[in-house]
Amino acid sequence: MKIRNSSYRLSDKRFWEKIQAQYGDGGGTYELYCMLPKTNIVPVHRMLKTDKSGTLYIGRATSFIDRVIELRKSLSPNHISSNHACGIRYKSSESLQEKYPYEHLYIELHGTKMGVELEREKLNAYLNEFGELPPLNRVG
Repeated sequence: MKIRNSSYRLSDKRFWEKIQAQYGDGGGTYELYCMLPKTNIVPVHRMLKTDKSGTLYIGRATSFIDRVIELRKSLSPNHISSNHACGIRYKSSESLQEKYPYEHLYIELHGTKMGVELEREKLNAYLNEFGELPPLNRVG
């Protein structure tokens, strides 16, 4: 399985430092996925076919540092946060947490000033290919 570019492990102690060094205050789109040791991305079974890229969530940020900090806290077992819908959905399901453990969650960043457009494009492409949105996204 191909390793994704510009990916960061959420549980990495240097998570913020690495994102700040590469993107500064910039933003764009991001995708959440789970990768077990030895670079095995956990596939996600969808309505039309299996998503081998393992995309759990697609989002956008005007500033990765601001928005991704909310995402990370909302997913972390060490924090209580309701600032990100993805984390609320993740923490409401023990099955999701078991299949996609926090320690193995990664985020892939795509820096761009066209975040709204790129997010829409990515969500539409995902919907067309798999028949539904990524499991932690919601409609609306």
